[in-house]
Amino acid sequence: MENYGTVQQKISCVFETAVLDEPSGKRDYQQFKVVATDVLKRSATDSDISTALATEKLDGTCVFIKQYNGLPWLWARFDRKPNKNAEKRFRKFQTEQSKGDNPDQHAKFNWNPLKDFKQVPDDWIPADGIEIVDGFPQPDDIGHTPGWVPVDPKCRQHCWHLSAVNLNKGVGLFLRQDEEEISGRLLIEALPLSELEGCTAELIGTNINANPYASPSSYQSNMAHKDANTGFKESSY
Repeated sequence: MENYGTVQQKISCVFETAVLDEPSGKRDYQQFKVVATDVLKRSATDSDISTALATEKLDGTCVFIKQYNGLPWLWARFDRKPNKNAEKRFRKFQTEQSKGDNPDQHAKFNWNPLKDFKQVPDDWIPADGIEIVDGFPQPDDIGHTPGWVPVDPKCRQHCWHLSAVNLNKGVGLFLRQDEEEISGRLLIEALPLSELEGCTAELIGTNINANPYASPSSYQSNMAHKDANTGFKESSY
């Protein structure tokens, strides 16, 4: 087997960011936009980014292979999010910070882990690497806590996840590059989920994230992630 990795955290942008005084293209309530500049972050330079190899990120939805009830299982991405009241407070805090109304520009928003978040399914688990304080997983800079839920064969929201695996037999469809072909041809193969336990993959296909790869009708597959030192795509503003 190849040396597959696991994606459990968001990746920080390698460029410095700037705040523009114009409405966000993603969030209707947000009256500012955060964009990347062409200036590299000091942390990226210190990490010797000049020797790094740039790769294309497959844009689907992240899945996790992990045991559930003693069986190798596919887990779907599920972020814990703030409830309506906490979201309003957080929006106000973000607006004040962006306009410089808060005298402490390094202040952090104070979340109440018992009152500020929506309920998550009973089997929800936080992603690896999430900071835990007093037993509570901590949200990221946009108030979300990345995590996972086991794919439920009875859940309509998981129908496309289920089209790429057979949980009863413990196998899944995976897309990989043919290492014997110079052209980089892609191969589809059925692999035991047990061989990829602890790894993550990108679920892509006809019905995933607007099908940017023009996959054939009603087709879904997983592309296993490589390199353990990677993370979730950073949320855009």
